[in-house]
Amino acid sequence: MRFLLIQLFLIFLIHNICAQVIVPQSDQDLNGPTPYTGLDFRVPDGQFQFVIVTDRTGGLRPGIFSRAVDKINLLQPQFTMSVGDLITGYTEDTVELHRQWEEFDAMVERLDAPFFYVPGNHDITNQVMEDLYKKRYGPTYYSFVFQDVLFLCLNSEDQRRGAGRGTISNQQYEWIEETLANHQDVKWTLVFLHQPLWDQANPERWPEVERLLNQREHTVFSGHVHHYQRFTRNNGRYYTLATTGGGSRLRGPRLGEFDHISWVTMTDDGPIMANLALDGIYSDSITTKADYDFIRTFTENRPIRFGLMGNPNIRLANHNVSLQLHNPTDIPMQVHIDPRFSFDFLAELPIDTLTVPPNSVEDYEFKLQTRGEAIHNDAFLPLHIDISFDKGEELLTIPFAFNIAPVERFDLTYTESLTMDKIDWSDLRYQFGQSEDPTQQDCQVGWNVRQTKESLIFWAEVKDDEVITRQGEAGFRQDYLAVVINADPLPISMLDEGERWYENSLVFLACPVPLEEPPITFYTDRYDFTISHYCHPVEGGYRFAAEFPLSYIENRLGQNWQQLRINVSVQDEDPDQEEKPRFYWQPNWRGDKNLVGSGLFFRN
Repeated sequence: MRFLLIQLFLIFLIHNICAQVIVPQSDQDLNGPTPYTGLDFRVPDGQFQFVIVTDRTGGLRPGIFSRAVDKINLLQPQFTMSVGDLITGYTEDTVELHRQWEEFDAMVERLDAPFFYVPGNHDITNQVMEDLYKKRYGPTYYSFVFQDVLFLCLNSEDQRRGAGRGTISNQQYEWIEETLANHQDVKWTLVFLHQPLWDQANPERWPEVERLLNQREHTVFSGHVHHYQRFTRNNGRYYTLATTGGGSRLRGPRLGEFDHISWVTMTDDGPIMANLALDGIYSDSITTKADYDFIRTFTENRPIRFGLMGNPNIRLANHNVSLQLHNPTDIPMQVHIDPRFSFDFLAELPIDTLTVPPNSVEDYEFKLQTRGEAIHNDAFLPLHIDISFDKGEELLTIPFAFNIAPVERFDLTYTESLTMDKIDWSDLRYQFGQSEDPTQQDCQVGWNVRQTKESLIFWAEVKDDEVITRQGEAGFRQDYLAVVINADPLPISMLDEGERWYENSLVFLACPVPLEEPPITFYTDRYDFTISHYCHPVEGGYRFAAEFPLSYIENRLGQNWQQLRINVSVQDEDPDQEEKPRFYWQPNWRGDKNLVGSGLFFRN
């Protein structure tokens, strides 16, 4: 009996010792640099805990990730996993890339426990970035086993197709197939990758990866979309995590928009997940796929629609602001309207709370009064509207924020014979830039637009005392001029804003390069038509001209379209200047300064 007890003890001891040994495997070289910082784990008896960090970049907000590192050290996990987008990237400048990675690694070095790298589209965008990643961190995909759990770290960027176009290459798939076959008896499989390939079109080989996972206990973690979601699919739970410093509207955990780290406790029955925000702790069911689909469908329906406000001739008068509140759901919609303080405007509401019945529309109107005798160009009233639904267990509240003011409407002039080689460079009707004084010589912009029979002809002249561009680097990281054209129906176009706004607008960005050099543009791969353009340095700055086909507008609004919304921005990079300031003709549609209805052009 005593001998039997000794045998059982030895078996238990050997099992636990073996479970603690990690031998990373990959079909890429693991003898040089490694995609992890160490293998010295603190292993308690039984279950273990680890942390997952998600997107730091894609709209980097400095300081957030560094604060998360301090929070992780307070928790003392066995190790930290990642799901990519760790640096800003999008360049072929190796000096800049090393700087970005060294900045990130300096934060990682403060962690008390090992950190495991997984690449995102901001980490591997081009061949230069991929080569550097491998030089610094070794394999772009790999696996390890810890306490009888298989960790599968994949590379959704292995064909460098960019955001929303992740893939699994044939080579990586064959390695996944072999790795899973060699670890059939693990108690659980955890998969980490950047882009949620199950939620994208044409993710090469991913459906076959899911078939391999289908017959085993597994959980999948990804990032990229900057929205938290929990999916139940393929006999497992799949997650897209929110942000750890990446771009977000931060409307709260119920909308899946918050900065967090995920605290995972691995048990014999699978992972138990808690999401730790900087201001609290949330369970893994804060936002389900059903919640997310409800919120997305509801907001895409544009439940709040404004009538036109203002005219250049009546900016000093008081105005009636008209709204339509659309409820496309089968449950009542509670609306609370809250105008915030403004030095320029005062809102007089008939009521501030109302209920919109299911599948119905309510009209609402209030008075907007000016506080002074004159209204400056930047004046607006912040208007907050909260829409709530009683979903049973918990009230779901979706906040909306708008900036409203009487705005100028612009005429879109028709010119039959205008082409890019017949532009009148003295005809620059619209002005903006670093200073309100158009005689200033640094980053002052004059531009104009005309309609012809088949195109919109756009031209601009930028005053810039030093034009800086670099071949091989993403356009948005250097001097550029960008044009945004929205051709949605008027109630939608007036509000065009927020994340992924570019999916519903034509966005074209170009950098000034000499005639003999290849053009540097951005976003052009999103369109199935060619945008003829030039953007070349001239004395004192650069000139830009482009021809946007009317077919794009007609396909969205029909032959009898009446209006467009247009905005223009420039970025000015100067030597020895860390920040690259951007200037906008109208308040940036993407940010919290967006002004309802600004930049609307009407055919005359």
